[in-house]
Amino acid sequence: MSASEALLQHIIDYAGLFPPASLDMKAAVANYQNNLGGDDAWMLGNFLVPAARLDEFRQAFESICCSEQEHPWTISIVCAGELASDARSIDSFQEGAVFLAGFETKATGAQAADQALAALPTSHPRYIEFDPESAPAILPILAANGARAKLRTGGVTSEAIPPVETVAQFLLACARERVPFKATAGLHLPVRGEHPLTEDPASPVATMHGFLNVFLAAALACFGSEQPAVTRTLSETDLGAFTLDDDLIRWHDHTLTSDQLEQVRRTFAISFGSCSFDEPVAALRKLEWL
Repeated sequence: MSASEALLQHIIDYAGLFPPASLDMKAAVANYQNNLGGDDAWMLGNFLVPAARLDEFRQAFESICCSEQEHPWTISIVCAGELASDARSIDSFQEGAVFLAGFETKATGAQAADQALAALPTSHPRYIEFDPESAPAILPILAANGARAKLRTGGVTSEAIPPVETVAQFLLACARERVPFKATAGLHLPVRGEHPLTEDPASPVATMHGFLNVFLAAALACFGSEQPAVTRTLSETDLGAFTLDDDLIRWHDHTLTSDQLEQVRRTFAISFGSCSFDEPVAALRKLEWL
């Protein structure tokens, strides 16, 4: 496995139903189906669907796909409503060529995280999104329950983008507690920089995190680096700072091998959600990483 394959394999969970894309169900299902059969499908992760829309998803899937898929689907169910109701929707869900990959929800504090984990099925990975400032209280609960963390790295306003220092502290805290994580929102492009917040021509511009920055910084945290190195990696805006060889990625004074990257992706830095699959792939091609 090359270094780029080790880092990028199944890294993008498709969130086309969510802002800023906010596609209708049929359009999102069609996009995922097309990408699943494309040359870049090896980078595609799960399809994200709200628990409250599982019936709508089933209908769209049956109208666009087929029960004998050449490439079976994996979906991660986002529980954003009343958890007992969402759990019932999950229990009753069944679709031939679709497999459950995990569950995701939010918690406002340690007690809410504990209650969410009690309500969600333990059969698949459970991700809890929370304010990074709550990490000291919530991460031990996730660790004790074999659950995972979820970090919001952006949104449709500049206020939704957490500072570099906050992301660094989150990654280091997850590494200390040995809690795997995924990221969501704002990671459409590989390297940190100034970008429009939405596709609206009048959209304001903000400094957004890059997914290469976040996942390579996570690798440093996983292998024991201190905050200065993690923060510097998250802060890098030079497209040329990250260089790719067949089985190595180099930046600053760091080098990671394919084996190390595969380990980090498998055990710690799991994926990131994006409402676009084409945009991050196109940006990687422009960088000549694909």
